[in-house]
Formats: sequence, structure tokens, C-alpha cells
Amino acid sequence: TAQAARAAQQELLDIRKTTAGEPVTVLNARTSTLQSFAWSRAAYAMDYYLNSHPIHYAYLKGSFVVMRERIDTDALLTPQNQYFFLYDADGLEGWYSAVYQTVASTEPLAREEFDVYFDDQTVYYLKEPCERADTAFRAPSFFLRVHPIDEADTWDNDLRFFLHVYPIDENDLPDHRKQYGFDNLDFIFVERGLLFDGKCLASVDLPRYDISKINTGRVGQARGVVHYINPPPELISEFQSIASNEPAARKDFDVYFDDRTVYYLKEPCERTDTDARFFLHVYPIDDNDLPDDRREHGFDNLDFAFGERGVIFGGKCMVSVDLPRYAIARITTGQFDGAGRIWGVEFAPDARE
Repeated sequence: TAQAARAAQQELLDIRKTTAGEPVTVLNARTSTLQSFAWSRAAYAMDYYLNSHPIHYAYLKGSFVVMRERIDTDALLTPQNQYFFLYDADGLEGWYSAVYQTVASTEPLAREEFDVYFDDQTVYYLKEPCERADTAFRAPSFFLRVHPIDEADTWDNDLRFFLHVYPIDENDLPDHRKQYGFDNLDFIFVERGLLFDGKCLASVDLPRYDISKINTGRVGQARGVVHYINPPPELISEFQSIASNEPAARKDFDVYFDDRTVYYLKEPCERTDTDARFFLHVYPIDDNDLPDDRREHGFDNLDFAFGERGVIFGGKCMVSVDLPRYAIARITTGQFDGAGRIWGVEFAPDARE
């Protein structure tokens, strides 16, 4: 452990000497790859050892880039290093640009605030145009206190990315994650991403086990994306079972009602089909069954975004929403955007029963 720490320290000192006070960009600063030799705060170690430099984070500025990730590209200036790697900024930007173009040429899993892609056990997040505000990053501020640094003081966590990975076999999870049923790979942009040339690119390597589904999005937003890579048989069976019945209404989505649950099915289904919000208004037979704040309106408002309720798998989209337990006179539902309703249907579920 001590030998590894000394080697890492020497690499940073050599990088400091090589860059000779020039501005440097520090990328992927907060990943904990150095915990094996007790440098779990390695981002602060880089700040310390590069203290003669103007340091930038998450966006390229200056001639040099320092990362703890090794990328075998001609831009790598320290191929002999083990822990910290120095890159030529222009060359590294060219490498990132090539990756961006390659990923963007494929079909995304979902189009959201960031387009989400999956390739060979890696999830990519792309956005263009992209600005610093989109990364939810603010630079560290200086302060003096007598207790440990609170991460919330130096890094903006309001818009964290959540990334939950569900294995086919839960036994593949680390012991501390088995009780939850998924791996939690949440991150902030500065940990995994880069802003360059008006584009944002972040990537996360996933565990090597077989993955059932991925749930990802931004904390603080209502919307996320649940995309099954290998849909479980019970999900396929549920879709087929619902689709075998007569829908309550057919429109852009087929709408089904069964046992106090509304289902929305669509096949084939494109990413753009899920972009618009859904409205779901439930009118009770007795207005007294409504919550106090809804009685003046005469219906329950259960509007939702697809990411809150839906899943995507095998070219199919499915959403399910449980309804209140009171007797229902009628339901109106559909999708809408800023211009108004895109489609809508109305049906009386209890009358059909």
C-alpha cells in the first residue's frame, strides 16, 4: 500500500514538472479507483500536487489533461504511468470527438435530456448542443472550517445522474447490494463526463454480468428511462396476456383496463413515442370520493411521464397505472405537449364491468 501511494505521488510530481505551471484540465476527478492504497480522496490529491497550475474541471481548457483513466491514444504523454495519466488536450479532444460521432451514429436506447446509448457493457450519455449549465457543475469554493469537507459544498448534487443496473441473476450483485436487487452506479457529470466543442459526453462501464434492465435519468427530474436489455419472461408474458384482451380504446397507444389498473401498450414502439407526457383524468361516480384539493375540478389528475411508469423492451412499450379504489364513472387519457393534446380517448371502465 505504501509503495503504491509513493508511486502515485511521484507520478503527480512528474506531471507537475512536465506541465510547468500551464493550465490543466482534471477529468473524472471523483471516481475512487485509488481506494486500494487509501487515496479515496484522490481528486483532492490532484488539487494538492498540481497546486501551481490553474485547474479546470469537466471542460477542456489549456494544453494538458490529467485523468486516472488510461486511454491508449496518441494523445497519451505518460504511457509508463500506472495511476495518473497526462494527455495532450487537443489530441484527447480529437479522441473524444471520434467516440462521440461513433456512438451518435447508432440508435439510442432513449432520447431524453441526454440521449442514452448502450454498447458492449458501456452506457453513454450524449447531448448537443450542451453548455456548462447542463452538466450541473460548479467549481469548488474556498473556505476554512474545523470539520470534514461536506461534498455538497463543492459539488452540485442537485442534478445527479442515477444509473441502476438490474442483473438477470441477483446473485451476481455484490453482497451489500443484494437486498436492493440492483447495482447503484449514480454519478455527477464531472465524475464521468466531458464538455467539448458544444457537446457533452459521459460514459459508465457496467458490471460484466448479464443485465436484465437499466434504469437511468437525472435526480430532481420526474423522468427517467427503464430499458430492458434482456427482458424477463414474465414481462413478455404480461404484455402478451394484456394484448390478448380487447382494449378499452385504440389510439396511438392501445389502452386496457383490468382490475383497477390502466395499461398502455404499443408495438412497434419508437423512442419518440414516449417523449410526450400522458394525461390521465379519473372521474368518480361520487365527487365526495375525491381528495379535498380535487373536488373543485371534479376528477383525479394522475398525469405522468413515460419514464415514471413505463418500460421499453424488444420494440414494445408498456405502461401501467393503478387507479383509486372508488367507483369510477369515466376516464380520459392520452398524451400532450406544449401545443396541446396529441391524442386522447375516453371510456367508462365500471360500466364495462
